[in-house]
Amino acid sequence: MSDARAEIVEVRIAPLTEFSNWIPDIAQWLHAQWRDLYPGGYTAADVAAALRSRLQTHQIPLALVAVAGEAVVGIVSLKGSDMETRPELTPWLAGLYVVPAHRGLGIGARLVQTVLAKARELQVETLYLYTPGAEQFYAALGWRLLERTHYQEIPVTVMYYPLQAEK
Repeated sequence: MSDARAEIVEVRIAPLTEFSNWIPDIAQWLHAQWRDLYPGGYTAADVAAALRSRLQTHQIPLALVAVAGEAVVGIVSLKGSDMETRPELTPWLAGLYVVPAHRGLGIGARLVQTVLAKARELQVETLYLYTPGAEQFYAALGWRLLERTHYQEIPVTVMYYPLQAEK
């Protein structure tokens, strides 16, 4: 493990509301990571506006961040819709992102587990997501395959997590 990774003592998960000053940086990360999945003309400023709509803690949409020290190192959102072609599916885990220097430390899994707990708290029965390349990651966390399809001309896997089975 590199020294930079060893320096991380504690990572906590917090609502984006506590770190809203990070929205411009987070928007740049998300836009760069998934620009091919955004419709034409969707900018980092548009992503920032969407993130600002998630500045709440007890209703959907919301966002959670992973924080190491005073730095945001990851994010995940819980939102009503994430795939125009599947409007009947709701709500969605969306935009899971961990900065590259902090990957491989379990931060992504912690963000997913925390958003699942928040969804349970909000009495969500089933949560959905789509991923262009992380099917194995989510399957290892208990997510199930719904379908493989194309979205914005990119192959994606749509998955679901049945929360009602855990009551």
